[in-house]
Amino acid sequence: MRKKVWYLLYLLFDIGIVLLSFGLVAWYKSGTKRVLIDYAQPVLGFTVTWILAAFMGSKYSIKNKPRLKSLWISMFKSDAIAMAVVFGAIIVFNRFQYSRIVVFGTIALTIFLELIFFTLMYYSFKFHKDNPSFASTSFITKSKKLEEEGSNYEIAKIEHSDNVPISDDLEFSYCLESDAKISSIKPDLQNKYLKNEDSIYSFIDKHLKLDCFCQKKSLILNSETYYNIENYDSHSQALFINLHKVNDFRRINQYIIKVNKNLIDGGIFIGCVETKAQRYRRFQEKYTKLFGSFFYSIDFLFTRVFPKMALLQGLYFATTKGKNRSLSETEMLGRLYFCGFELLAKREIHGMNYFIAKKIKEPSEDKNPSYGPIIRLRRKGKNGKIIYINKFRTMHPYSEYLQEYVYNNCNLQEGGKFKNDFRVTKWGRVFRKLWIDELPQFINLLKGELNIVGVRALSNHYFSLYPKRVQELRVMVKPGLLPPFYADMPKTLDEIIASEEKYLKQKIERPIWTDFKYFWLVAWNILVKKERSK
Repeated sequence: MRKKVWYLLYLLFDIGIVLLSFGLVAWYKSGTKRVLIDYAQPVLGFTVTWILAAFMGSKYSIKNKPRLKSLWISMFKSDAIAMAVVFGAIIVFNRFQYSRIVVFGTIALTIFLELIFFTLMYYSFKFHKDNPSFASTSFITKSKKLEEEGSNYEIAKIEHSDNVPISDDLEFSYCLESDAKISSIKPDLQNKYLKNEDSIYSFIDKHLKLDCFCQKKSLILNSETYYNIENYDSHSQALFINLHKVNDFRRINQYIIKVNKNLIDGGIFIGCVETKAQRYRRFQEKYTKLFGSFFYSIDFLFTRVFPKMALLQGLYFATTKGKNRSLSETEMLGRLYFCGFELLAKREIHGMNYFIAKKIKEPSEDKNPSYGPIIRLRRKGKNGKIIYINKFRTMHPYSEYLQEYVYNNCNLQEGGKFKNDFRVTKWGRVFRKLWIDELPQFINLLKGELNIVGVRALSNHYFSLYPKRVQELRVMVKPGLLPPFYADMPKTLDEIIASEEKYLKQKIERPIWTDFKYFWLVAWNILVKKERSK
């Protein structure tokens, strides 16, 4: 059944390509309207011929093609059959009055567009087959981690911060082993592996007591291949250093998880990554500010956007082998925590971020981190019923795994929000300011799970922080899109709870009047006083 559906989709796309090609050629040809009328019947015949030839030449069997060359051969056969029929019909029926520009232009443009579309489809199918876990990332993120702890993710507000808090000035000297008889890795690290990298060595030496790490339990590499780490036993290393940037690994999580398994509990992972900010700076230094910004935009589109698009990610990984990926600092940090590490220190050296991370647990089993454009948040609705609120993602991927890190490095401001939350993207700030991130909740409104005015739908964790009396009031009514506390703009969490309690009591007694009154009070504060999310 699924095979028939795919064939139908290919057929519809192919028809669309033929008609689009003809339309573009007609637009280019003078007298467009006349061309469309005169060639309507011939184009219909051409389209039918083209589709039948495609089936004869097995053009639509993209999933079954072992190589791209096989697909191109099938396309060539199909197109050759179609062109032979078309030109034969022109000769037999003496239709030499047709414009060569229209005939050859339509055929040439159809072949060109088909070549692009079917090649992208081939690489997309191949990528999904070779990378089922990564390629299965859905449009809507259904991460258990995000659903359960989404309150922090949801209400976090950024004041102004473009970078993750820097911790390289923190004075400490981590020691894992204390056996004085061990053969220390320190001499080899200083005189051999990092002989010409004094800045990297001083960074590591500042934060680790290298005499505590022996040679037998230490592995130092400068490679982007998995072969060098796959042949080591689990829990066999205390120190793992890779001087090659993480951007070049095809499967970043798989690599970091393997490092986690190789390390003993409390083991140290040292690596480096080129962040988006550093990448942008490199382009400007190399090509000047004007051209650097232009080339970086193209690079960002190819290395950051393409890997996330179903139809393009296959082509991206086929042409680049996954190397030189564009990664935000937040995403890289989130991946470390997702894979069971805790950041101890980091520093920018030679245009890259070097980090020291400690293994604190096993990797997360969550198969769907926040990578899609829409996130799903698990919330309590009326009568305690669980509902799922949809919102546009406004944070970097993997941000939900940095909850504890944010608590330790970012101050809380009034109302319990995070101050200087680096996890929010630049476009995410705009979305939040203009309430664009809330738009998917209108689906919940249409489903009858939300009212226009009502208390915020809370996660189980935040719901448990409310007093028992307010909890009982909350489950008696539906949550809403417009929170009632916008009417009096409380500043602390206690004041927010008191504001909601006042609204809930009025709502239960006079539901229609209360919502009508609060709607206009909230609208006034938002539209006139420019109040923003609490």
